Amino acid sequence: MRRLSALVIAAACASLMLSSVGLLAGDAESEMDDHENGAPFFGEAKDVSSLRPLAAVRVKVTAQGGWPIFINTNDEGRFKLRGLGKTINPDTVEVVCAKQGYRTLEVMRRRMSRREDAAVEIECLLEREK
Repeated sequence: MRRLSALVIAAACASLMLSSVGLLAGDAESEMDDHENGAPFFGEAKDVSSLRPLAAVRVKVTAQGGWPIFINTNDEGRFKLRGLGKTINPDTVEVVCAKQGYRTLEVMRRRMSRREDAAVEIECLLEREK
């Protein structure tokens, strides 16, 4: 009887461990893993004095020679754009951040890897106008 209980417990533990392997293998893909439309852009806007996120910052993304795309940051100060096309070089894309009552101090960008379609992280630092 004890041996049967031990086998049942071992089988239950093994099935739990095996069922969680799929979860750890990336079943919850990030939007930043979607490179179908070229390099995704994502980031956040912060108030430089407190480093708190800023909502409703207007982010303008413009590919060289293209039309601008406007995105607003959410309540957590974040934004994301899936991509501007496979033919667009992310290094030639201009990103501008603006919010009424604030002035932009810096717009920083980081490529997440050396791949052509690697995601580009943007960080906008703004300060309240005096």
